[in-house]
Amino acid sequence: MLEAAISAAQNLFSPGPLIGMAIVLPVALASGLIPAGGLPTTSVVLSFAGYIDPWIAMSIVVFSMAAGDITEPVPAILLGVPGARSAQATVLDGYPMAQRGLAGEALGASYTTTLVGGLFGGAVLLAVLPVGRELLKLFGSSEFFLLSLMGILAIAIISAGAFVKGMLTAAFGIAIASIGFTNVGGVVRADMGIDFLWEGFGIVPIVIGLFAIPEAMDLVIGDTPVARERLDTMMKEANKDVLRGMKVALSHKWLMLRSSIIGTFVGAMPGVGGATGHWIAYVQARQTEKGAVDTFGKGDIRGVIAADAANNSSDGGVLIPTLVFGIPGAPGMVLVLAILILSGITPGPPMLSTHLDLTIAMVYIIILANIIVVPIMLLLAPYLARVSAVPPNILAPIVIAVTTLAAYQASRILEDLLVVLAFAVLGVFMKRYGWPRPPILIAVALAPTLERFMWITVNTYGFGLFLRVQSLVLIAMMIALVYMALRVQSVASESAHTAVPDRPGSKVSEESIEDPS
Repeated sequence: MLEAAISAAQNLFSPGPLIGMAIVLPVALASGLIPAGGLPTTSVVLSFAGYIDPWIAMSIVVFSMAAGDITEPVPAILLGVPGARSAQATVLDGYPMAQRGLAGEALGASYTTTLVGGLFGGAVLLAVLPVGRELLKLFGSSEFFLLSLMGILAIAIISAGAFVKGMLTAAFGIAIASIGFTNVGGVVRADMGIDFLWEGFGIVPIVIGLFAIPEAMDLVIGDTPVARERLDTMMKEANKDVLRGMKVALSHKWLMLRSSIIGTFVGAMPGVGGATGHWIAYVQARQTEKGAVDTFGKGDIRGVIAADAANNSSDGGVLIPTLVFGIPGAPGMVLVLAILILSGITPGPPMLSTHLDLTIAMVYIIILANIIVVPIMLLLAPYLARVSAVPPNILAPIVIAVTTLAAYQASRILEDLLVVLAFAVLGVFMKRYGWPRPPILIAVALAPTLERFMWITVNTYGFGLFLRVQSLVLIAMMIALVYMALRVQSVASESAHTAVPDRPGSKVSEESIEDPS
């Protein structure tokens, strides 16, 4: 192991991989900063994988993925647009902070947490490599199915206390994801005779339609910038805001640690991906942090900390099944496996014995990406925070243009622009009438995984699912989540009812029921 670690460092810090990472760095930064977008760096490398050194290819791909994930909190916080791969839960508290003129503080906390989570995930990956195969044998398809279901359930039950609305929108998201060709059964569902629907709906057009367009329209209609408070103070004290966010993040070290563990653990589940851990970490923070039930979703910095720690630690987690079993830990890992195979390397146990140095080098790349990119983003944070003060008539057209182009370049299909328009109309309606939008996004992202593992579980275990200790623990956790959500909603409803005096029209009555947002 020590010999392989030394060999990995020698090969990684040679001219080829270093030049490759230097070239892809600005591309990765731009990719993550595009709202819900992302540039197809991995696809480009895949085209040349058989002709370039595997060390250079993997350096470019893993560095690009890690750096892109690091930058994605920026549009989530400043524009309220979650990334297509990550930073989805970050929107819930990051964007309200930006609206209160605290974008710098949110970015400072986000990137401090991101660094901690990324280093933790890389360290766990390095530690688990020798025993990872045996550890993952403890979990089967039933546990992967339940984890995917927990991810959908978690975001549905924290939808601003609207349990029924959250569950309905999550179910609607699963219905959307069911359109098109399915690998389970090999049939095409609900295509309505339209060839375009054979492929289903891409997640990028859905993200842009549900989030980017409605938020941009809201800015124009309200004729106010994103930051509606402390504009002058924010412009003058952006550097201080960033430093304050860093200090606050470091003061919540146990929250960062818990969230990093969840992100790494769930990310290591084959096929489940980091998005599930992202939401589960956010929910555990909401249920365990003091007073979080009342403040999360309204601009609580702890929500940003929990989400981004799990988001970045999952980068190390998703590589565990990819490298140890040759099973993609997340959708993006499919391309990593393809590049390895085209380079003549067999992922899985053979790679751990014959190419252990390359395996360890991927850990180094994740750690290196965090060490390089996070300081860059912290230096840029005071300037990025000022985006929230840009006049809406300037910012909104730019956001709409960039996101629309991102939707097109993700698939190169013109019909996706119609998908953006349809979901934009839906997003405006949901925003206007208080229906939560995140459940649709997470349901669409996790539904294919949920369906695949449900099919395997039913055919493999049947009712034996309820005899597995691991499965029973996850089921108990889901029941506890639902109970706590219903209990909190019931208590909040009772409090609101008792707080309103019997005499209608009183001033106290109006203030007590005023929406804090």
